[in-house]
Amino acid sequence: MSRTTVLQLIAAVITIAVLAVLHQGLKWFLDRMSLDYMLGVISGAVVVFLVWFLAERQDRLRPGSGVPSAEQQSTRHTIDL
Repeated sequence: MSRTTVLQLIAAVITIAVLAVLHQGLKWFLDRMSLDYMLGVISGAVVVFLVWFLAERQDRLRPGSGVPSAEQQSTRHTIDL
């Protein structure tokens, strides 16, 4: 086997191990929480996602949002140099 294949296999094993530990840890944590807490976390996450989604949508629909300002353009030219 090549060195790249071995590294990919090692990375896959480490990833699976990390995911298994996260799964067990989250299971333990959620088993200790009450139903009211979990519903509050889920509803809070939904509200945050909706606010973020609507803000992104509004930003895309704003006219001229795709045109960078002079300050941004100047910064880009400085970074390119």
